[in-house]
Amino acid sequence: MITFNPHNSSLHFHSMISTSVLIHFQETQDALKHLEDIDLKYTQGDSEYDAIVDDVPYEIVDGTYQDPDEQLCEFYGINYDLVNCIEQA
Repeated sequence: MITFNPHNSSLHFHSMISTSVLIHFQETQDALKHLEDIDLKYTQGDSEYDAIVDDVPYEIVDGTYQDPDEQLCEFYGINYDLVNCIEQA
């Protein structure tokens, strides 16, 4: 939804959609231990562990680009090296 404020001539964008992402982890003992250590709920899929989390807004910090998937993992304390892929749920 877009709203316009006539008092300061600005547009405001509002997201009314809550998005979730599906994270696929390697099916290894390291990944399983990590999921349990960070207390992330997961299911065991076809040769992978899967977890669903809420997406986070992407931010550019100090003008530096960071991979959005890496930033998502950092936010949740997930070891990015144990991730196979991330997709919208």
